Amino acid sequence: MLPFRLLVLLTLLATPFFGPSTYAEQTQGLTFSSLPEAPLSLEGSFKGRLGDTVILAGGLAKNGASNTKVFALFKDAEEWREIGTLEHPWHNGASVVDGNKLLLIGGETNGKATAKTMSLSLAGQDGIKTKRLPDLPTALTNPAATVKGGTLYVAGGTTDGTHQGSTNSFISLELSDPNAAWVERTSWTSPARHSAFLINSVDTISLIGGIGSDGSPTTDSPVFHPVKGWRTNDSTSPQGRILDAAKLGDSHAIALINDGTQTALNLYHMIGDTWISSTEAQPPLSNRSQLISSGESFLIIDENAALEVELPAPDTNYGWYDHTSVALYFIALVYIGFYFTKKGKSSEEYFRGGHRIPWWATGMSLFATGASALSLMAMPAKSYAGNWAFFAISLYFLIALPIAMYLLAPLIRKLNYGTAFEYLEDRFGLSVRMLGSTIFALGQILGRMGTILLFPAAALDAIAGIPMELSVPVMGIVTIAYTYMGGLSAVIWTDTIQGFVMIASVLGCLILAWTKIDMPTTEIWTTLQDQSKLHVFDWGASLSTENVTTVFIGVIALTLLYIGDQNFVQRVQCTRNLREAKKAIATQLGVAIPINFLLFALGTALFIFYKAQPAELSPTIKTDGIFPFFAAQQLPPGVSGFVIAALLAATMSTISSSLCSVSNLIVDDYYKRFSKKATDAKAVRVGRWAILLIGVFGVSSAFYLNSFETPSLWDLFLRVASIISATTIGIYTLGLLTQKANEIGVLAGIAAGMIATYFVAQDEAIIFWLYPVYGSLVTMAVGYAVSLATGGNRKDIEGLTLATLKNRKGGLDD
Repeated sequence: MLPFRLLVLLTLLATPFFGPSTYAEQTQGLTFSSLPEAPLSLEGSFKGRLGDTVILAGGLAKNGASNTKVFALFKDAEEWREIGTLEHPWHNGASVVDGNKLLLIGGETNGKATAKTMSLSLAGQDGIKTKRLPDLPTALTNPAATVKGGTLYVAGGTTDGTHQGSTNSFISLELSDPNAAWVERTSWTSPARHSAFLINSVDTISLIGGIGSDGSPTTDSPVFHPVKGWRTNDSTSPQGRILDAAKLGDSHAIALINDGTQTALNLYHMIGDTWISSTEAQPPLSNRSQLISSGESFLIIDENAALEVELPAPDTNYGWYDHTSVALYFIALVYIGFYFTKKGKSSEEYFRGGHRIPWWATGMSLFATGASALSLMAMPAKSYAGNWAFFAISLYFLIALPIAMYLLAPLIRKLNYGTAFEYLEDRFGLSVRMLGSTIFALGQILGRMGTILLFPAAALDAIAGIPMELSVPVMGIVTIAYTYMGGLSAVIWTDTIQGFVMIASVLGCLILAWTKIDMPTTEIWTTLQDQSKLHVFDWGASLSTENVTTVFIGVIALTLLYIGDQNFVQRVQCTRNLREAKKAIATQLGVAIPINFLLFALGTALFIFYKAQPAELSPTIKTDGIFPFFAAQQLPPGVSGFVIAALLAATMSTISSSLCSVSNLIVDDYYKRFSKKATDAKAVRVGRWAILLIGVFGVSSAFYLNSFETPSLWDLFLRVASIISATTIGIYTLGLLTQKANEIGVLAGIAAGMIATYFVAQDEAIIFWLYPVYGSLVTMAVGYAVSLATGGNRKDIEGLTLATLKNRKGGLDD
């Protein structure tokens, strides 16, 4: 075992690297990189960036003639390359990037408006591939377009090329459906317009700029939500015409505005509905300049010059005092692990804390295990960018509390198995136990640990200059160290400390945010009401959308899933008796609901703060990082490190629980089950080595997930994980409520449940909240039918069903 002093030394050696990155130190303003000048005048051209390649198509040549050529500027190239031609001259349409395709929508061909829509993609470096899409219902020039959630939206335009022909048409097309047709949607209520721009934000789309039917610029920016429809905003754009606009970061748009005397760059914050005039030095701009979005940077291109513009790193107070705070915090965690090393001599001590952990510490651990960095960052982000609808989940869990307290806790303690899956062998057979244990372990290592480590790492990189290549291993090493030494006792007591750290940091930032808001209370209330920021319940019964019905059913299902969650099983078993186990479960929600309330209140406060002071907000900050960004920006040096420590705490409490639970599975479901020479002392050693290996795999999975170039693969992996776990309730229901279910039937039910859930997920027929319900219903139906067809159960299952459970001996409270 590594000595404690060596672990402390490793922690101290790691923390100096938690310093500002070189890029953060060098960038003090906008950075301009010259690119080859464009081969076109850009007037009316289609444009976009596909990966590292910039595409220009159609439009007009520099001499004013119509253009059919398609040009590409590849990464690090010194000149534009002609890579193809369009069928005919085409300009004054809308263009939008959809993955690796550039969509060309409407416009003008041969002097007339066209309804043509087409996708264009690269075929190597010397060609293009095109595909016709359904024509627009009406021919339009200068429409606005964007893609969100796989749906193409088109707004406005003019039917005859004149201002008077402006329309407020709003239509959509499902791009994933080859048989889809255009759908007319309810339009915005403000004036019709052409030459406007549709820009994606987090959950919404903003319609920016445009020319009205009277020929004057439109100054409002209505907002569209795919489910809730349109709403109006109060702000007006700066004086002048918006020549071009592009998405910048998560929630900003960059706009070129000509006020009649000059053209300048302006920022629009779509969440706060606020315009910001750039104070940075700007390059020479003309009324023919064009913008191309490139994530957190953008391109400015006209016929005489081309530039790539990178934004400065966010300005924060995070520094060496904060690194010291984090280092001291790490040392404290490692010390706790060292303290419990002497007490973890047996597997009962190491994996169940000797059944003497206080209920309040166990309850705090249940809270901290569930409150990962993902929730600590995502909850404020939800109310900051949207409303309080997700807070309702906390209230639903309160309603579901009796299930955990009066059904699951007594059941788990009465069965008294070392793991959640040992029961499955006694009830069905070894194959079901091994399958369940393996699925849970892989889900924890590849899904939970990897994603939980990666989520805060991106925010730490952007805000504190801590590169992911360092933050992920350091979080992993420290967590592995204290879990390795102290087992479940160390996990629970560090969780308890980390829970208090999380509460203090959130409460402190909430108080600070409200004290810094310089806005009358009446104006705050009006703003929140006008934008529905305090909305909580989404009423409805549709199975394909998030509403009160689907989310409540989903929460009930998630609560029932605890029966197959080794993290929950360990904590229910580690208390002195059933009464304390129930108190621990109640404590979890007693802490979780108030802290969730504080997190949502913090997000609302940050919305008001940055709406009042939009220049304080960096476009490079992702919405999910708004809480740590505020802390690093507004708290004094040294104190912001406390909040970063809370973020790390939320991450490490979840990771340590996964390490301990999967190690428990390896010892009980594999080592003790198959080794004929297993001893208790060896079991603890195997458990510790398992923690080391699991930790390495978990950290590696974070880097693997980060290697994906697009989030779609990551989303696919998480969807597969949810599909696999969708059968859990069905498995245990067959075991506990039926006498006839057998091993073959359950295996068939699991396969059927996974397949059925996969196809439902592909069709998006039901919301993901209902996957466990649907998958388990199929598992139960198929599993029971196959069991009957194969002769039913022939095992002795006395004491393994709810009907006979009272006859079982050997429970923890017997």
